[in-house]
Amino acid sequence: MEISMEKEYNMTINRLPAKTWNWLRMNETQLEKIEVPTAGGVKVSLPEKITTAENEGSQPWNADFAGIPSGMGEDMDGLLTAAGVKAQHYEVSEETTEAQPLLLDYTYVQNSLQAGAVAVRARKNSEITVIQDFASDREASGQAAVSTRLYLEEGAKLRLIQVQRLGSDFTFMNDIGALCEEKASLEVIQLILGGKNTYLGCKTTLQGRESSLNADTAYIVGGDGRLDMNYVAVHEGKKTQSNMQAGGVLRDHAFKLYRGTIDFKWGAKGAVGNEKEDVLLLSNDVVNQTIPLILCAEEDVEGNHGATIGKLDDELLFYLESRGMNREQIYEMMAMAKVDAVCRKIPDASTQAKVQKFLGRAVEEEEAEE
Repeated sequence: MEISMEKEYNMTINRLPAKTWNWLRMNETQLEKIEVPTAGGVKVSLPEKITTAENEGSQPWNADFAGIPSGMGEDMDGLLTAAGVKAQHYEVSEETTEAQPLLLDYTYVQNSLQAGAVAVRARKNSEITVIQDFASDREASGQAAVSTRLYLEEGAKLRLIQVQRLGSDFTFMNDIGALCEEKASLEVIQLILGGKNTYLGCKTTLQGRESSLNADTAYIVGGDGRLDMNYVAVHEGKKTQSNMQAGGVLRDHAFKLYRGTIDFKWGAKGAVGNEKEDVLLLSNDVVNQTIPLILCAEEDVEGNHGATIGKLDDELLFYLESRGMNREQIYEMMAMAKVDAVCRKIPDASTQAKVQKFLGRAVEEEEAEE
């Protein structure tokens, strides 16, 4: 990471754990002259059983979270340090189930330049849901960066839901790092619906025996938008499980790069990892790059990966057109189907309503009722 006198960073993010051919230009992403943001605020709806505290150290993370690696990498922490960001900490006690979600609403205005950090600790045999909603006006421009660290103790269950509803000229850096102890279970649900340039990293270390990760991501990228993703599941404990799914739609001149890595470390006997991506291409001018990767230092493991990439089948198009739908309606229906499948997994009605409104569904329903 390089720092200049103009307070700009040159960052290297979303590195593959093991490099492929350099000419593919998929090993990592270089971001040049990124402006250093300022620490931004967030609207918090705090459930009764969740406690909170601010990190009092000089770095973004205290000792409990500093050693948890993230998907975007060390340069993201450097950006937070330069911005003076300190993580806000949330914690649920042992043997405690909090039915109400922790709601974190990030609302950005025109020309925002903000950064934030969140640390969540789920104590032994606890259960918690965290919802992060990143939103701005539809035409807003700006830059935001948010890093989230998760620490799941033995038997803990944590569900992280992220919804991105940013403006058409917005750059967003979204970084996640998680550590799971024995029999801990992490579920990550993400909807990427807006923004121009989105950089997303998610790395989960399955340290404890029988810990698990389930990640489900849906995206719609259009215009000249760019989506750059890096998902890593590190299997360290015995009989750990990971399941990473991504599905989305590319329109117009959009670009998307998906890196998905299952990393079986020595000693992870009986571990199982699965990754799959399903991409629908709605234009001849889109660019799609997908690189599934399985690394293996242990014999007694099972890893599976696959990708389905293509356009709508001609027979399906003909059938739907014969039922009175035009191609634009068909494409829109298929695109929304992918988002709806993930949206239904969000256990908060108000968040679901925000997604539907952003997609224009609420307006259509109101007009239909009138």
